[in-house]
Amino acid sequence: MLKYLIYIFFLTPFCFLNNLLMWINIFFFFFFFFFFFFINDFYGLISFGFGLDKISFGFCILSLWICVLMIYSMMFYSFTFYFWIFLFNLNLMIFFLFMCFSVLNMFSFYFFFESSILPVFLIILGWGYQPERINSGMYLIFYTLFSSLPLLLCILYISSVYGYFYFLNFFSLNSFFISFFFLFAFLVKFPMFLFHFWLPKAHVEAPVSGSMILAGVMLSLGGYGFIRLSLFLDYFFYFYSYIIISLSLFGSFFIGLVCLIQMDLKILIAYSSVSHMGLVISGLFTFSDCGFLGGYFLMIGHGLISSGLFYWVGCIYNRFGTRSLLIIKGLMNYMPSFSFFLFLLCACNMSCPPSLNLFSEICIIFSLFSWSLLSMIYVFFILFFSACYSILIFSLSQHGHSSSLSFFMDGGFFWMLCFFLTFISFFYLYFWFSFFFFFYFYLF
Repeated sequence: MLKYLIYIFFLTPFCFLNNLLMWINIFFFFFFFFFFFFINDFYGLISFGFGLDKISFGFCILSLWICVLMIYSMMFYSFTFYFWIFLFNLNLMIFFLFMCFSVLNMFSFYFFFESSILPVFLIILGWGYQPERINSGMYLIFYTLFSSLPLLLCILYISSVYGYFYFLNFFSLNSFFISFFFLFAFLVKFPMFLFHFWLPKAHVEAPVSGSMILAGVMLSLGGYGFIRLSLFLDYFFYFYSYIIISLSLFGSFFIGLVCLIQMDLKILIAYSSVSHMGLVISGLFTFSDCGFLGGYFLMIGHGLISSGLFYWVGCIYNRFGTRSLLIIKGLMNYMPSFSFFLFLLCACNMSCPPSLNLFSEICIIFSLFSWSLLSMIYVFFILFFSACYSILIFSLSQHGHSSSLSFFMDGGFFWMLCFFLTFISFFYLYFWFSFFFFFYFYLF
């Protein structure tokens, strides 16, 4: 594990060169990490409190890949807007996320879990669009800190009682309040309905890269904490899961309705992320094999597709200066390749085959139906509204006519390459289930 961390640490001098060497090094590090990972047991590469299994490996490669695409998304600001500071923040974020997904100690996980918020806050504050970005950054910080302080106290309490708190050691926590405060931090991070108000604000004010990392990896941190703590909190899952599942299903249903009346593309995609995360929470709280498998795959698939949607919106905003569906009309006539990529993104967002989201949502549906058949009503409307607002994004932006956009041409090389890399990774994972498919046998 130390060789990976040293590699990331020594990427720091490349941040100050202000060219593509940083991207090339992260790109090759991704493939070096991806193709030389061979683990057949529960944990591997265990050393000095670090270790990887198939769960953390999936989130590590997702983090690295999204960070590669983030550098592409900021090519508009190359050699201007202090691009080297952005690269330094990005390198810091990769380091914190990699440490967060590879530590085995719960306190170390909490430390890096909170540290990963700082680079995102700096990216929103430094490269955001409007003066309200300060307010949205404070929302992000204080929502996270407010929910995480009880988590820190619970970790310190458990460590003092048992003398350790590692993921490798399993024991049951039978206290309702300790279990609730353990989960509360991750529910806000997801975010769950009623705790989601920081997410649309952060997405609207964040630059393209900030929205990509928020949608791609930061929401998955909550799911990773859920999966790691599931065996410690079986008491809470068995007796109180119906509260969280009911609230999540109702929230996904209600937010699906909210998406249908949005005219700002970024707000619409941000709320669709909340709706998808409601399904993930419901699947995880069923405490079943299919629920964990579907939640895991939906977090990875949503991370790639949602970040691709935000990148598409960022390209449109950079070209036209607006994100309003009332103004952006008839893009199919002027930007046909962008229309093709948006069609693929919307089709994957509404779980059309062959899509990673399709398999994950089928697993979540099976787990919810086995938990209660009454959930079928909510699940039907959630999936129906998901298809509705995905079609809404495509139809309103690609059809129609706008005389003010007729002189624009299609996107550049870097924009097309970023979309191509997004879909290559997404569809490759769809045909590579054999690596991840049986990971839940290690959990149960």
